[in-house]
Amino acid sequence: MVDDEGLPQIRRCICTRCGECVTICPQGALEMAEDGPEVAYPDLCGGCALCEELCPEEAIDCDFAIVW
Repeated sequence: MVDDEGLPQIRRCICTRCGECVTICPQGALEMAEDGPEVAYPDLCGGCALCEELCPEEAIDCDFAIVW
């Protein structure tokens, strides 16, 4: 089981379900569900934050910790 901490958080209340985040994900971690995008394969998420950068509604937050 994968912990949700560090994964993209999708705020469905402002998501328009355009699907751009699903399309841009280079690892294939996101998938479009009936109620919008979700991190369907959390173990594949590499933390690139492209989904957050591309989202036109700013509905995705990627709070990744930088570890030195």
